[in-house]
Amino acid sequence: MKTIRRMRRCAAWLLALLCAGCAGGGAVTVTDGTSGTERWTAGYAYAEIPLPEEGPRYIAGYHNGWEITEVRDLQRATALWLEAGDCRAAIVAVDCVGLGSDTVARIRRALADLTDETGCTVHVVATHDHAGLDTLGLWGPVAEDGKNPAFLDNLVAACRDAVLRAYEDRRAGKLFAADTEMENMYRDSRDPQVWDPAMHLLRFAPEDGGPGIRVISCGAHAESLRGANTRLSRDYPGVLCDLVEERTGDRALFWPGAVGGLVMTKEFNDPFDAEENLLITGEKLAAYACGPLEERELDASFSDAGIAFSVPLDNTTFLYYKFLGILGNEAVRGAGETGYALETSLSVLRLGSKTVVLIPGEIFPELVFGGGRGEAAAHPERENPEPLCEILAAHGLDDFFVVGLADDELGYIVPPDDFLVDESAPYLEAAKPADGSRHYEETNSVGRGCADAIADALRELLREAFE
Repeated sequence: MKTIRRMRRCAAWLLALLCAGCAGGGAVTVTDGTSGTERWTAGYAYAEIPLPEEGPRYIAGYHNGWEITEVRDLQRATALWLEAGDCRAAIVAVDCVGLGSDTVARIRRALADLTDETGCTVHVVATHDHAGLDTLGLWGPVAEDGKNPAFLDNLVAACRDAVLRAYEDRRAGKLFAADTEMENMYRDSRDPQVWDPAMHLLRFAPEDGGPGIRVISCGAHAESLRGANTRLSRDYPGVLCDLVEERTGDRALFWPGAVGGLVMTKEFNDPFDAEENLLITGEKLAAYACGPLEERELDASFSDAGIAFSVPLDNTTFLYYKFLGILGNEAVRGAGETGYALETSLSVLRLGSKTVVLIPGEIFPELVFGGGRGEAAAHPERENPEPLCEILAAHGLDDFFVVGLADDELGYIVPPDDFLVDESAPYLEAAKPADGSRHYEETNSVGRGCADAIADALRELLREAFE
């Protein structure tokens, strides 16, 4: 309890020290390339992220102060260049647990020469790999920054290298989309049992007959190796992409979906063996990715619309970590319980008839597709925001998928009606109500207002960009 009181005093002190600002929001940008083109242009490249010999090498996702003991495979930055008409974007998938907006800004600054030359936008997606080095700073010893500065330097350099080589690799071709339903792949550790059962795929086929590019998106945590693991690895996204490349000859990259809740792949062996489970998981997912697919060609029309907005900051522990320099997200004056908010962004990519929504965190699937605990929720009197699928449908965007941990990591985006924090140690300890329901995710959430802020931002973006 002494630790809790000290952290509360530090949080209060921080409120007095942080500089004042105005909570930003509503700034919409749109790049539209729908005119006068009949084909797509795409490129691909990846760069491995070297592991520093010096400094801390804490493994992210589970325990504080655990360092990696060996290397199974190195983390990567994998870039897709996508272009149609006047719209150009570089989308980098990084094998890591998450990247704050400060690191995303570093990557964009490293690519300023390319963006100035081409007018492209840059998006950075974390695969949510729980077997990589700590890139957020939350898994060092308690209240100590777990990030390795040299590793982050290597990560930024790898992103730049991958994007530049993807740009050089660009070729003309056709783009196809497919969605395939999977069975018996996922488990949800928190009621209600809601997840996206579909694997979402994009496939670029170049006119020159060379290797294509495949984007694979699944809505489950990348933690097939589970919590006792201390080996560095790309986890199942790496095994999945390697198998797809081996079997199709195309290059592959992975984007995570709506993973909140907490949705993960099942354990497929008993007794559990981490390496075997990883390989089985990758094999099962690759069978869907390489199996019979009902592909549809996407017209070469491309737009990239984004909105900057702020999210109320209720989590005093996050504020404390911000003060310590561990979290780099920009804090401004706002409506949060701490008196502050975090600046963030959300984007919508239109690829012909397919829509891709880039969400800055781990959104619960029920906030995307609807459903919930109803009267069993912690606060059934609270209203959840309109599901994202309904907001999109109101604009004729029924054919969509969500990509999480994109351009920022706000933590879990939890439905307001089931948001519950411990009364004596809010955001430090998970609430344990009498009904036995799980509320761990709140401790790693910006706060209860995050879900509404996301829905409001998407609604405003669609109204400004597509009406």
